[in-house]
Amino acid sequence: MITLSDIDQERAEIFKRVLTSILQHDPVKTVFAQVIDGIPIASAYESTLTARTELTSRTDPSERSVSLSGQFCESEGICDTLELNPTVAQLYQDSPLMSSSFNMHLLELVAIAVHDLAGNLYLKFHPGGATQVLEPNDDPYFKREYISLSTMFYCDASRFPQAFLDVVGYWAEVQIFGGVVVFDRGPAEGERRCHGAYIHPRFPELLFELSESQLASLSNLGQLTLHVEDSPPPPFPLPFTCEPHARTVDHASAFLQLNIYRDRDERFVRPPGSWVPCSYGRTREQDVKEMEALWAAVGKYEPEEQNG
Repeated sequence: MITLSDIDQERAEIFKRVLTSILQHDPVKTVFAQVIDGIPIASAYESTLTARTELTSRTDPSERSVSLSGQFCESEGICDTLELNPTVAQLYQDSPLMSSSFNMHLLELVAIAVHDLAGNLYLKFHPGGATQVLEPNDDPYFKREYISLSTMFYCDASRFPQAFLDVVGYWAEVQIFGGVVVFDRGPAEGERRCHGAYIHPRFPELLFELSESQLASLSNLGQLTLHVEDSPPPPFPLPFTCEPHARTVDHASAFLQLNIYRDRDERFVRPPGSWVPCSYGRTREQDVKEMEALWAAVGKYEPEEQNG
C-alpha cells in the first residue's frame, strides 16, 4: 500500500481537503458517533437485517460517542496515515486535473478512505464484532450473524477481506454518500477502470449514475477559493441523490451483466426465489451461468440476447 506522500502535492492536497470537508460535516460526525456506539439510530437502521426492535426508537447517538466522534473527525493528520489502494492512486495521479476521470478516481479514493476509517474506528471500540443473530429459520443461508451497522447486499462479513470492518464501512458509505460508491468497470476486470460512477442506495432503491456536475461538486470541495463576504456557501454535495434523468439499474443486472461494482467480492446478489448468494472469488461468467440456472429452475428467468 502507499500513502499520500507518494502522490504529487497538488493532488494530495485536493484529496485531503475533500476528505477533511466531509469528515468535519456535522451529519458525518453523527455517522461516526454511531460507529463508536456500535449501533445505529432509527433513521439509519435497516430492520430487515437484524431483529433489534429497541433501535427503532433510538433517535440520537450517545453523548460520549458524539464527543469522541468530533475529536476523531477533526483530528490533525487523519489523512496522513491512510493507506491508499495503489492502482486507484496511480489512476488518480495519471488523470488530468479536474477531468471526469480525475473526479471519478478521486471519488473512489475518498469513498475507500471513509470506508476504512469507519471500519477501523469500529474495530477500536468493538473488537469482538458485536453480532446480532437473525430469527431462527430452516434456510441455512438465512442463519447468519449480522451486526446492526449493516446495509442490504453488503452485510455478509464472511465474503469480505476485512470481515465485519467492511460491513461497517459499506454501511457508513450509505449514510454519507447516499449509497455504496460503485463504478462501471467495463469489460476489463481487475483494472479498476471508471467508465461511470454510480451510487447503490439503501434497499430497495435502484442504483443511479452520478452526473458530471455531481462528480465535480465533490471535487470542488478540494479547491482553494476565497470566501466572498455575505455570499452563501455552495450546498454540501453529500449525500448524493438521484437526479431526474439519471440512468438507473437494478442491483442484479449491475453486478452480473453490466460490471458495475467497486470490488468483485462485494457482491451479494440474490436471485428470485432463492437465498443462495453468489460465491466469493467467482468470475462474472461463473456467476452469470449459476444465476441463469437458478432463475430458470424457478421459471423466472429468460436469458437476454447478447449483441455481437
